Amino acid sequence: MNIDYQQALPRLEQMFRSAEELYLQQSIPDINPSLIPIADDLFKSPTKSYREALLGCSLAKLLNPAINIRHPYINHGDDAFNGRTMDVNPFLRLWHIPASKGPYLATFRRSVKFVPETAQGLRNKKGYQAFLSYLEALEKATSEEIKNLLLYLLYRFVQLREEHNIQLMRVN
Repeated sequence: MNIDYQQALPRLEQMFRSAEELYLQQSIPDINPSLIPIADDLFKSPTKSYREALLGCSLAKLLNPAINIRHPYINHGDDAFNGRTMDVNPFLRLWHIPASKGPYLATFRRSVKFVPETAQGLRNKKGYQAFLSYLEALEKATSEEIKNLLLYLLYRFVQLREEHNIQLMRVN
Protein backbone atom coordinates (compact mmCIF):
# COMPACT_ATOMS: atom_id res chain seq x y z
CA MET A 1 0.00 0.00 0.00
CA ASN A 2 1.40 3.31 -0.98
CA ILE A 3 1.25 6.43 1.17
CA ASP A 4 2.31 9.77 -0.20
CA TYR A 5 4.52 11.44 2.39
CA GLN A 6 4.05 14.86 0.78
CA GLN A 7 0.29 14.53 1.31
CA ALA A 8 0.86 13.27 4.87
CA LEU A 9 3.20 16.13 5.80
CA PRO A 10 0.52 18.80 6.42
CA ARG A 11 -1.29 16.44 8.80
CA LEU A 12 1.98 15.69 10.62
CA GLU A 13 2.78 19.41 10.90
CA GLN A 14 -0.68 20.18 12.26
CA MET A 15 -0.40 17.43 14.86
CA PHE A 16 3.10 18.59 15.79
CA ARG A 17 1.81 22.10 16.47
CA SER A 18 -0.90 20.57 18.66
CA ALA A 19 1.78 18.63 20.54
CA GLU A 20 3.76 21.85 21.06
CA GLU A 21 0.66 23.56 22.45
CA LEU A 22 0.04 20.68 24.83
CA TYR A 23 3.66 20.80 25.95
CA LEU A 24 3.46 24.53 26.65
CA GLN A 25 0.25 23.96 28.64
CA GLN A 26 1.94 21.07 30.47
CA SER A 27 -0.94 18.85 29.39
CA ILE A 28 -0.06 15.27 28.45
CA PRO A 29 -2.02 13.73 25.54
CA ASP A 30 -4.58 11.14 26.55
CA ILE A 31 -3.07 7.65 26.25
CA ASN A 32 -3.08 4.47 28.30
CA PRO A 33 -0.81 5.21 31.30
CA SER A 34 0.90 1.83 30.87
CA LEU A 35 2.47 3.17 27.66
CA ILE A 36 4.28 6.03 29.38
CA PRO A 37 7.13 3.87 30.79
CA ILE A 38 7.41 2.21 27.37
CA ALA A 39 7.80 5.63 25.76
CA ASP A 40 10.32 6.52 28.49
CA ASP A 41 12.45 3.52 27.49
CA LEU A 42 12.12 4.44 23.85
CA PHE A 43 13.20 8.05 24.36
CA LYS A 44 16.05 7.10 26.72
CA SER A 45 17.32 4.63 24.14
CA PRO A 46 20.60 5.56 22.45
CA THR A 47 19.13 4.16 19.20
CA LYS A 48 17.27 7.13 17.74
CA SER A 49 16.03 5.05 14.81
CA TYR A 50 13.56 3.17 17.00
CA ARG A 51 11.58 6.27 17.90
CA GLU A 52 11.95 7.67 14.39
CA ALA A 53 10.67 4.45 12.81
CA LEU A 54 7.81 4.42 15.31
CA LEU A 55 6.83 7.92 14.25
CA GLY A 56 6.80 6.84 10.58
CA CYS A 57 4.77 3.72 11.39
CA SER A 58 2.32 5.72 13.52
CA LEU A 59 1.75 8.23 10.74
CA ALA A 60 1.27 5.41 8.21
CA LYS A 61 -1.26 3.70 10.52
CA LEU A 62 -3.16 6.95 11.03
CA LEU A 63 -3.39 7.55 7.29
CA ASN A 64 -4.31 3.98 6.40
CA PRO A 65 -5.45 1.69 9.24
CA ALA A 66 -5.35 -1.34 6.91
CA ILE A 67 -1.54 -1.15 6.73
CA ASN A 68 0.52 -3.73 8.56
CA ILE A 69 2.99 -1.45 10.31
CA ARG A 70 5.29 -4.39 11.02
CA HIS A 71 5.99 -4.66 7.28
CA PRO A 72 7.73 -1.46 6.15
CA TYR A 73 8.77 -2.90 2.77
CA ILE A 74 6.34 -3.43 -0.08
CA ASN A 75 7.79 -6.87 -0.85
CA HIS A 76 6.19 -8.14 2.40
CA GLY A 77 2.73 -8.45 0.87
CA ASP A 78 -0.43 -6.59 -0.01
CA ASP A 79 -0.82 -5.00 3.43
CA ALA A 80 2.79 -3.73 3.61
CA PHE A 81 3.75 -0.11 3.05
CA ASN A 82 6.77 1.59 1.57
CA GLY A 83 8.57 2.69 4.72
CA ARG A 84 11.34 4.37 2.74
CA THR A 85 8.87 6.99 1.54
CA MET A 86 7.82 7.71 5.15
CA ASP A 87 11.21 8.99 6.29
CA VAL A 88 10.35 11.48 9.03
CA ASN A 89 13.93 12.54 9.80
CA PRO A 90 13.94 15.62 7.54
CA PHE A 91 10.76 16.73 9.35
CA LEU A 92 12.39 16.20 12.75
CA ARG A 93 15.54 18.10 11.76
CA LEU A 94 13.41 20.94 10.37
CA TRP A 95 11.84 21.33 13.82
CA HIS A 96 15.28 21.15 15.54
CA ILE A 97 14.65 17.76 17.11
CA PRO A 98 17.69 15.50 17.61
CA ALA A 99 17.45 12.84 14.89
CA SER A 100 19.63 10.39 13.02
CA LYS A 101 21.64 11.78 10.12
CA GLY A 102 20.51 9.06 7.70
CA PRO A 103 17.09 7.64 6.83
CA TYR A 104 14.99 6.48 9.74
CA LEU A 105 15.16 2.81 8.72
CA ALA A 106 18.99 2.87 8.46
CA THR A 107 19.49 0.91 11.72
CA PHE A 108 17.57 -2.04 10.33
CA ARG A 109 18.71 -4.43 7.63
CA ARG A 110 16.93 -4.41 4.30
CA SER A 111 13.50 -6.03 4.18
CA VAL A 112 13.24 -6.04 7.97
CA LYS A 113 9.99 -7.00 9.63
CA PHE A 114 9.25 -5.48 13.00
CA VAL A 115 8.91 -8.76 14.89
CA PRO A 116 10.58 -10.12 18.06
CA GLU A 117 13.00 -12.28 16.04
CA THR A 118 14.59 -9.13 14.59
CA ALA A 119 16.03 -8.34 18.04
CA GLN A 120 18.62 -11.10 17.57
CA GLY A 121 20.64 -8.92 15.22
CA LEU A 122 20.34 -5.70 17.25
CA ARG A 123 22.54 -4.36 20.06
CA ASN A 124 19.88 -2.38 21.89
CA LYS A 125 17.28 -4.99 22.71
CA LYS A 126 15.55 -2.97 25.46
CA GLY A 127 14.89 -0.06 23.10
CA TYR A 128 13.68 -2.42 20.40
CA GLN A 129 11.31 -4.14 22.86
CA ALA A 130 9.85 -0.73 23.76
CA PHE A 131 9.43 -0.06 20.03
CA LEU A 132 7.57 -3.36 19.57
CA SER A 133 5.34 -2.71 22.58
CA TYR A 134 4.27 0.66 21.22
CA LEU A 135 3.69 -0.90 17.80
CA GLU A 136 1.42 -3.46 19.43
CA ALA A 137 -0.59 -0.67 21.06
CA LEU A 138 -0.96 0.99 17.65
CA GLU A 139 -2.14 -2.26 16.09
CA LYS A 140 -4.88 -2.69 18.71
CA ALA A 141 -5.94 0.96 18.74
CA THR A 142 -9.07 2.54 17.35
CA SER A 143 -8.62 5.42 14.91
CA GLU A 144 -9.01 7.97 17.73
CA GLU A 145 -6.48 6.09 19.88
CA ILE A 146 -4.03 5.96 16.95
CA LYS A 147 -4.29 9.73 16.70
CA ASN A 148 -3.64 10.10 20.43
CA LEU A 149 -0.69 7.68 20.32
CA LEU A 150 0.82 9.69 17.47
CA LEU A 151 0.14 12.94 19.30
CA TYR A 152 1.86 11.56 22.40
CA LEU A 153 4.92 10.56 20.35
CA LEU A 154 5.08 14.07 18.91
CA TYR A 155 4.69 15.47 22.42
CA ARG A 156 7.70 13.40 23.50
CA PHE A 157 9.68 14.68 20.50
CA VAL A 158 8.87 18.25 21.58
CA GLN A 159 10.01 17.35 25.08
CA LEU A 160 13.22 15.85 23.68
CA ARG A 161 13.89 19.03 21.70
CA GLU A 162 13.36 21.23 24.74
CA GLU A 163 15.64 19.05 26.89
CA HIS A 164 18.41 19.40 24.30
CA ASN A 165 17.90 23.11 23.71
CA ILE A 166 20.52 24.79 25.88
CA GLN A 167 19.99 28.49 26.34
CA LEU A 168 23.12 30.59 26.34
CA MET A 169 23.51 33.65 28.51
CA ARG A 170 24.27 36.89 26.78
CA VAL A 171 27.52 38.56 27.69
CA ASN A 172 27.00 41.99 29.23
